[in-house]
Amino acid sequence: MDYDFLLLGDYFFDMIYTGLPGMPRLGCELYTQNLTTTGGAMFITAVAMRRLGAKVGWATHFGDDYYSQFVRQLALSEDLDLALVRQLPHPYRRVTTSLTLESERAFVTFTDPDANDIQTYWLEAMDHCSFRHLHLGGLMLPDEATPLIQKARSKGATVSMDCQDMPMLREQHPWHTIISAVDIFMPNAREAMLMTGAPDAESALRQLTSWGQGRVIVIKDGPNGAWAGQAGQITHLPAIHVPQVIDTTGAGDCFNAGFLFAHIVQQQPLDFCLHYGNICGGHSVQGIGGATTAPTYDQLQQFINLL
Repeated sequence: MDYDFLLLGDYFFDMIYTGLPGMPRLGCELYTQNLTTTGGAMFITAVAMRRLGAKVGWATHFGDDYYSQFVRQLALSEDLDLALVRQLPHPYRRVTTSLTLESERAFVTFTDPDANDIQTYWLEAMDHCSFRHLHLGGLMLPDEATPLIQKARSKGATVSMDCQDMPMLREQHPWHTIISAVDIFMPNAREAMLMTGAPDAESALRQLTSWGQGRVIVIKDGPNGAWAGQAGQITHLPAIHVPQVIDTTGAGDCFNAGFLFAHIVQQQPLDFCLHYGNICGGHSVQGIGGATTAPTYDQLQQFINLL
């Protein structure tokens, strides 16, 4: 098995409410206009990369529960390679409810405990394939990330890491060690500001690039576009025009796919990679669910030709 990208990270079952008149309050009932169920988290990045034509391996778990099997069938319908997936003989539920209102969203999430040997499983999956680039779906501390990064390096692969808004961002951690261990670090603006204490995305980017020691830092800034920094050089690209924002759930995961495809497969400069990311993220918010309206490669090229 030979891949452009190896993705390590869980599936999620996303239940997305759109058309809310407001946010729920205790004791009150709200009716929404739409309810959509689809795949989330690393499923989004995998599908978006596959639609662009990348060869994608995804190392994840599915349980014997409804949520796992629903997303597994969606993955098969998108022609995702599931050769590295491990099927568990018990429930492995990863369920997120997303409430979308005025281009923002709130989440309620439930997950069963992680598999006890998830690190071992990921390392074994890496042994069973070749790949050009390893993408980690969320922020990992050094003791978790180091074995995976070392294994990727031993196979000649580069490494990227997404962030995810989690409580550890508000804590003190050796961020410089984490960021400098990967080739590309990809938080959104809120996450970057939490990590650095900076008041805005550009200031956060400058701090992260100083910690990153020459690594590529990418900040996804929603309607403000996206930023990239490396060795003190800062690039900003505005977001594409979107006629109507329907749902922003998973747009950052879709952005990741576009940016990494341009960077790894096409070996383009950073401003071009940001452009691909913005197009993929901009398409994503025009449908419900992160991957639902992710563009194919032909659609992406058609959009570029219209500019």
